[in-house]
Amino acid sequence: MGKLDGKNAFIAGGTGGVGEGIVRAFLNEGATVAVPSRHQENLEELRSNLGDLACDRFIAVVGDMSDTDSAESLRDQVLAKIGHLDAVVASLNGRWDQDIPLLKTSLDDWKRMLDANLTSHFIAARTFLPVLQRGSTYTLIGGGAADQAIPNYGLVCIPAAGEIMLTQMLIQENKGSGVRINEVVLHSLIATRKQSGEERPELLTADEVGRYTAWLASDEANMVTSSIIRLYQHE
Repeated sequence: MGKLDGKNAFIAGGTGGVGEGIVRAFLNEGATVAVPSRHQENLEELRSNLGDLACDRFIAVVGDMSDTDSAESLRDQVLAKIGHLDAVVASLNGRWDQDIPLLKTSLDDWKRMLDANLTSHFIAARTFLPVLQRGSTYTLIGGGAADQAIPNYGLVCIPAAGEIMLTQMLIQENKGSGVRINEVVLHSLIATRKQSGEERPELLTADEVGRYTAWLASDEANMVTSSIIRLYQHE
């Protein structure tokens, strides 16, 4: 018997490397899991990677969350398919692989990374938090770059710090709702299916992040709420 038997979850960013681990863990614990993507092929790749877990409890939804109108349309699709949501996880981020000082960063890159790493979380919360009922959970996944100024990495650090404040605002403004809001901040590079950590056993894995996030959504964790939770790499 799984910790999430009978529960319905929506995993924004579920086709990503960390998101895949979260989707796998929720399915393993018995949840019905809806995962969105703008591209059908990404959903089919995830379905293939999940193997036997991609049963009738895996709900693939083609849709866009880049603006409020399209996100609300996606939300309505999800609710039409599964009726209600008990858990939402926002595992949303954009990659930044350049080595550029902040003051030499283009405005286009600034806007792109704010959209991918912060505005995306605002849109997800604005769209999905209002449909959650008492006893539900909303979990944001963030990065440890929020806590330190890393030279030439400002376009990751600044949105990550903003996400923590976004979480704190959501917590303060939704007191009394009965929805448990938490953020999990990952202070580790993450070993994913595509980026194996076999040579770096200290790294957290996507499956470890997934198992913790699934536990947070379970009744076992009903005492954990309004928290910024930091997960560190193995010693």
